[in-house]
Amino acid sequence: MSPKQQADPELYGNAWGDLLQMVRDGRSWSGRERNRCLLNDGAGGFADVSSVMGLDQEADGRALALVDWDHDGDLDLWYRDRTAPRLRLMLNRHRGTRTEDFVSLLLQGEECNRNAIGAVVELVDGSGPEKLRSVRSVRAGDLFLSQSSRWLHFGLGRNDDAGKARVTWPGGRKELFQGLKVGGSFLLREGSGHAVPVERTPRAIVHDAKSPVPVVRDATAHINPPVAFRLPPLGFSNPRGDRGTLPGEGSPQLIMLWSAECPVSWMQMRQMAENSRAYRVAGVPLVIALSVDGKEGRGKAAEAMEELRWPFEWGSIDNISLDVLSAFQKGLFDVTVPLTVPLAFLCGTGGEVMGIYRGAFDASVIAEDFKALRRADGEGWHAWAPPMGGRWFTKAVDPVYAMEFMARQFDNRFPEVALSYLETAQEHATGSKAVALASGVAHRHHQLAKEFRKQQRPEQASVHFERALALEPRAEFLLDYGTMLASYGNFGAAAGMLEEALELEPELEPARRALEMVKKLQKEGRQGSPGPR
Repeated sequence: MSPKQQADPELYGNAWGDLLQMVRDGRSWSGRERNRCLLNDGAGGFADVSSVMGLDQEADGRALALVDWDHDGDLDLWYRDRTAPRLRLMLNRHRGTRTEDFVSLLLQGEECNRNAIGAVVELVDGSGPEKLRSVRSVRAGDLFLSQSSRWLHFGLGRNDDAGKARVTWPGGRKELFQGLKVGGSFLLREGSGHAVPVERTPRAIVHDAKSPVPVVRDATAHINPPVAFRLPPLGFSNPRGDRGTLPGEGSPQLIMLWSAECPVSWMQMRQMAENSRAYRVAGVPLVIALSVDGKEGRGKAAEAMEELRWPFEWGSIDNISLDVLSAFQKGLFDVTVPLTVPLAFLCGTGGEVMGIYRGAFDASVIAEDFKALRRADGEGWHAWAPPMGGRWFTKAVDPVYAMEFMARQFDNRFPEVALSYLETAQEHATGSKAVALASGVAHRHHQLAKEFRKQQRPEQASVHFERALALEPRAEFLLDYGTMLASYGNFGAAAGMLEEALELEPELEPARRALEMVKKLQKEGRQGSPGPR
């Protein structure tokens, strides 16, 4: 982008959004950097030992930090990946011929910086000529997005003597330290010349039984969102052709997408029909199956339902609603997931998505999710979401951020859906953020009202004008609403709107001219087309 384009925040933000979407669609950000472990063979080459070391996970690696995490004398690894799991601890289970085959050093500056960043330590033989063994340096931010431990770890192999440490401190001063012992940890304080032993008690890395860890689940088939997103409105037709919208409110519901052409859909539907009572016992009184086969497949869907003796509601989902669901999935997942069937959504009493199920599932899974989340707060949703054993290293998702992010998925094609998520964000926001969101939501209602007015849909336009004014009574909104009402002959209401606009902005000339015209038409007794209000 040119500097001029970068100066436009909306254009710049949209460009970043497009770039990130390409990554979610499977494009590589910087080369699909799978983690690898290379072993120096001592002959000028390296051998790839990733698999035998257990370090060849399928991941897009980013950061790596080295630290003796369990204090057992060998270096462990912390991984930070772009793909989940984002953070991973790999403990070094090194079992050498002896346990004390290392020495660890921590430097402390007195005249230089206290952390001795920039110091270089050379480990040399302890007796006879000072033959160099190995070199380490104290660094800050030594790898991408990471910082390894400041403890310098020296592997000794079969040497029985730890030797001496020759330190070059920042600034160039050199100092020799003695007193090192095999298998020990030592503090090297600038100017002392002697290594001070440091006690480092080994620690066991064990699972904390008290932490709320969900059971291991198949992540390809069962997803629990970490925040309560409401399922966007889905249009459908029932077998009689009547139109409806899901999800409803007031009771939990299970919405399932299926196809008469899909064998897995048939298997799942048959299982649900045979175990219908289990779903009601699970606390889900409404189950509805929506065919994705369109109008042309409605006859075959009806035959399938009759053959299955389907005990629940069913219908056919609109094609536009399938597009809405695809956008919803894009907002949920870091990697774009195709819309496949069977696909089910468990929704709570307010339409919030508790669980997403791809492929086969049974009533016990539904019951477990519903029981865990029906009274859960934000922390509860966050704790229940991981599909594998473990704990989050981040805080619970901020619902304001989450709803704003989801709204962006619908901005271009489905502005009304985007607006519904922004309204939810506004409900959760406080302080100046709430004020800013309210203003933004008001302006979006105004834009939609003008769009509906252009389409000659005054009832829908009136709804959005009213919502915009409830949030932010602006003269501009009143002017546009008043002129629309006047065009449909509702001169009394139009005059009231225009007078309010002039009270807010007395110099607003378009409102003044429009009010004069409305009053003139009222005097003449003219009537317009029937319209709102």
